[in-house]
Amino acid sequence: MPRSNENPPFASVLPQKSDPDSMKNVAEIQSIAESGDLSAAHEALDGLLEMGPRNVEALKLRARLFEVAGRFQQEAKIWDQIAKVDRDDSDLAEYIARRQQEDRENFYFTDALPGGGKRFIAFPRRMVRAAGIGLIGCVMFLVLARLASVWTILNHPFVMLSSFALFVISPWFAIMASYLKSLRYISVTKEGLEIATRFRTHKLPWSQVENVVLAQDDRHDTYKLSLIVLGKQSESMNFELDFNEGTTPIRARSYFVREIMHTWGEPSYAARRTIDTGSRSTIKA
Repeated sequence: MPRSNENPPFASVLPQKSDPDSMKNVAEIQSIAESGDLSAAHEALDGLLEMGPRNVEALKLRARLFEVAGRFQQEAKIWDQIAKVDRDDSDLAEYIARRQQEDRENFYFTDALPGGGKRFIAFPRRMVRAAGIGLIGCVMFLVLARLASVWTILNHPFVMLSSFALFVISPWFAIMASYLKSLRYISVTKEGLEIATRFRTHKLPWSQVENVVLAQDDRHDTYKLSLIVLGKQSESMNFELDFNEGTTPIRARSYFVREIMHTWGEPSYAARRTIDTGSRSTIKA
């Protein structure tokens, strides 16, 4: 179940009712995480869970820390621990629903390739949003045209033409721009990555890749996540993929990371500010 990027990433882990002492400790650790010091938050959780390994609220906070970092396998293991303690937990039910949704996304948005590997078909989120804005604009223009029969100032040619350009024409330009710049698919194979845009296909062989990093921008409350592929040579191209749950063009994120693990190995995990892409050109999606 998607979360809004407008909300603090750890707000949902706090329970309505809990042991006061445990609640205080979990709340303090959550504050540390929200300040951006995720390493300190993990260390504090280590101490808390060492004293009480069945502390469900501490386990849920750890699962959320793993989720926002893109460590989906570790997150799943934590939820397995929570299920052994309290199978009726409402947050556990939400996690199961999200996994089922991702399983459906994996079925509809991925293709198995004949030689092995997977093609992940991109979902054009920006274009869909632009189309939604365009639909609202068309409705607003029709309402304005109807009101022109009541308010004569709205019936002036300049007002009508300006309104048409603003509410109808502008969104169509946004839709076309989103389409032209949108990603078509990413194929992950044992040879490397194939990144297809509307006009060009880029190939990044694993032999030319120095590192694959799940980079977290912890300077923001929403903890934006990127998947970055760094080339070995100065002439090699980098690739940076928006990997946030609500904005990434890739559906079934955990399956994408799993495919990277099968073909490349486990990605590195780092803060975005520590990643230097150099002066080389970078494909962004």
